[in-house]
Amino acid sequence: MSGAGMTEYLSEVDPRWTEHSGAEGHYGAPEWGPEDLERATRFLAELAPQARQMLEYLLRNPGRKVHCTELVDVALGGPNEGAPAQRVAGVVRGMNKGHSNSGRRLPFYWWEAPEGSGGATYAVRPSVAAVFLAAQLGAA
Repeated sequence: MSGAGMTEYLSEVDPRWTEHSGAEGHYGAPEWGPEDLERATRFLAELAPQARQMLEYLLRNPGRKVHCTELVDVALGGPNEGAPAQRVAGVVRGMNKGHSNSGRRLPFYWWEAPEGSGGATYAVRPSVAAVFLAAQLGAA
């Protein structure tokens, strides 16, 4: 099973947050915190349109591991052309400017799929989602 139909939530303190597959952008910088509202507002403003759509979808589902197929079909408006993992990876590159200017780690985590099951999953930690949602409210 691909995992696309399973719903899995991670609590704020779930040890799986430290078992993510992220490399560059996911280490060496602090996690987002309540003091980062202005920084989060700037990050959101610097996102490419599809990167913003994807992140906003994850923010509306804090702690939920979302399969890349769902991100393509729902957050990015589909259609799923058969390579959702590659499409999502391309969309993530639209976060490069915001990320490089933020001084923080990327605001999402991702996990490679088990061998042969296809597609990665993505999630935003609940505390990070709270920062970005508060930043959106403040910017509205």
